Formats: sequence, C-alpha cells, structure tokens
Amino acid sequence: MEAKPDEVKELYESFKTAILNLSPNIEVSATKLYIAFKKGKNITDIRIQKNDLKLWINLRKGELDDPKNLASDVSEVGHWGNGDYELKVSDTTHLEYIMSLVKQVIE
Repeated sequence: MEAKPDEVKELYESFKTAILNLSPNIEVSATKLYIAFKKGKNITDIRIQKNDLKLWINLRKGELDDPKNLASDVSEVGHWGNGDYELKVSDTTHLEYIMSLVKQVIE
C-alpha cells in the first residue's frame, strides 16, 4: 500500500473501519488483487487503486436493494472481487449508504 496517495489510504481506512463496525467477527484477509472482508464467506472485497477504491458486494445479480443505483452490475464482465456488484469510491460522501448495501450480505 506504500505507493498509494495518502487520501486513498485514508479512504480505505474509513471504509475498513465502517465495515468492521457492521458486525462482530469480520475477518480481513489480503490477497494479491484485493482485500477481502469475510464472515464465513466474503462479504465485500476492496481493491485499492491509484485514485480511488473499488468495492465488490458479494451478492448475485438481482439480490441487492440499491435505490440510489450506486452499484454497477458486473455479472456479465470480468472482475476481481466476489459478487455481481461493483462500486467505485473516491470519497466518503456515500459511506453510510454503501455500508447499508454491504450489510445486506450479512443479513
């Protein structure tokens, strides 16, 4: 994570803290391509990019209730994380809303 700008590191820390606060016993596991947040199975995966974060929500197409339509359907395209929904995040504007989406995987 050394090569990333401080803003992106801080953004990742904000999301990491928020995800870990969703439920007890969430494990964090880094792979070569992304950081997985697991509770039995992967809940969400985050890839730290140069200027933003990519989050994947581990739900199948049609299972996510996303009234603001922030998540993209990536069920038909190749992607690294688990699940059919991807979000690009460059700030914490929608942090609470995104956590409500991630929480749907746990519930």
